[in-house]
Amino acid sequence: MSNAIEIYNQFDQLQKAATALQASGYFKDVTSQAQAVVKVMAGAELGLPPFAAMTGINIIQGKPVLGANVIATLVKNDPRYDYRVKLCTDQECIIEWFEDKQFSGVSTFNLDEAKRAGLNGKDNWTKYPSDMLFARAISRGARRYAPGIFGGSPVYTPDEMGAEVDADGNVVVEAGEWKPEQAPAEPLPAPSSLMTIDMANSIKNKEGVLYKDLPTDKLSYMHNELTKKLEANGLSPEKREEAQMKIDAIRVILAGRQTD
Repeated sequence: MSNAIEIYNQFDQLQKAATALQASGYFKDVTSQAQAVVKVMAGAELGLPPFAAMTGINIIQGKPVLGANVIATLVKNDPRYDYRVKLCTDQECIIEWFEDKQFSGVSTFNLDEAKRAGLNGKDNWTKYPSDMLFARAISRGARRYAPGIFGGSPVYTPDEMGAEVDADGNVVVEAGEWKPEQAPAEPLPAPSSLMTIDMANSIKNKEGVLYKDLPTDKLSYMHNELTKKLEANGLSPEKREEAQMKIDAIRVILAGRQTD
């Protein structure tokens, strides 16, 4: 019996576990029973128990995304694969990979790559640079040198999908903060005719990341929050103009993605 069939045969048990964990209120990123079930089932396919799946897996843009510590654990637990951290500083992380105890390659990630990707200004990259470099290097290596663990599915960390994470690679969720599952319920209004795609693509958030490089659900959340600020009518004329410019930029970018 394949692993997938066995998991679906255990659906009732997994659903009960997911429901209990979601009802506990300890997992702030999970807002529905269905999301909890998806997390637990995704974890089961990878060999993770329900609690580990709830803490280590996030659903971002419809994809199960793994924390760096979960990826590292799955690699170490699989008898086929192994890794060794050769170097990990605030400037660079180098990881050596092995398959069946034979050297298979090296995965790296360094601060120059982070700068080119617009990551170095983000809060987590400022506070935990070596941890963030390790997370990128371990996920890159898992994709290249240990794909058998993940059934051929691409492996990404929450940080790679635009989520804010802590030193352990866990998604940071606070009251009023963006959650990966949030998205607008209705189509966005048309942008101002003065906002061009080139202008929109040049605008950055406070971390220095271009709007065009942000995931759709995060842009949608930003749009909703900026709209609320405008409707509250408590902004100065300059701040209102800035907020409207950002809203128009988001609408242009999202409109372009709908036609891709």
